[in-house]
Amino acid sequence: MKKIHVSGFCFLVFAIVFSAKYMSASILLAGSDSLSVDLFRGMFDMIPFEVTVVYLLFFIMGILFLVLGLKEKHKQ
Repeated sequence: MKKIHVSGFCFLVFAIVFSAKYMSASILLAGSDSLSVDLFRGMFDMIPFEVTVVYLLFFIMGILFLVLGLKEKHKQ
C-alpha cells in the first residue's frame, strides 16, 4: 500500500474519532432541558482522555505518511 493511501486512511480515522467525541457529548446531553456551555464541557470531560490520544496519534501519523508519500512521489 502506498504511503499516500495510508495517509488518507489515517486522516479518515482521525475525522471519525474526532467527530465521535463531539457526537457522544451531544448524545449525552440529548435529554437535558438546559443546553449551557458549562454542561456541554462537563459532558465533554466525561469522555476518556484516550480518545483524544487516539485521534491525535492518527492525525500525526497522517501528516507523517503524507510527507513521506509526497517525498516518494517527488523522487519518481
